[in-house]
Amino acid sequence: MNEMPSVGTTLTYGEAIKAYDRFERSMLEKVYGTEILPAVGLYDLLWQLESLAQKFGIGGKGAFSRLKREIRSFSSERTALANGVNGERFYLLQDESALRQHDETHLFKVGIDGDKLAGDLDEALELLSKESAKTDEYGSACSPDCLERDSNRLGKDPFMKWAGIGFCVMMACLGISMLVHSVFQIGFCSKWFI
Repeated sequence: MNEMPSVGTTLTYGEAIKAYDRFERSMLEKVYGTEILPAVGLYDLLWQLESLAQKFGIGGKGAFSRLKREIRSFSSERTALANGVNGERFYLLQDESALRQHDETHLFKVGIDGDKLAGDLDEALELLSKESAKTDEYGSACSPDCLERDSNRLGKDPFMKWAGIGFCVMMACLGISMLVHSVFQIGFCSKWFI
């Protein structure tokens, strides 16, 4: 999959743009296939992976945070490549021959590690695959491991655990105080009627 030149490689703008386009297309093709490829971009992939990670409760795991950072860096560098230094390439878009001359003569240094980005994507997809295999999309409330899955997902948040314990203690104290209060009330009322 990795058709990306290694970090530090110096290419002409024309070569770099083609390499970045091929790499992005291969990443999207891996996830979406060739049929939908013209309709999606890198941020579509990022949005979809983030929403799936949130759905399965695995958004905070290493692969997703690294992948998000790497995709944003890749997209930022690709935008810088498309615009050129100080936007010089952007202003040449009207003149095709000047743009071609610029792309053949100006150099660009690759700053993105394509192997790392591809590896993070593979790791994130593998993690999503494992998590999605544990769930039943249409019967998640009735699945045999629903309670275990929810406790694993929610059990990692200490606030929820201590909030539950605190609520139980508060309710026990309220019950005891109501019991003591009713005993005293009965005692005081019985003196008036005897």
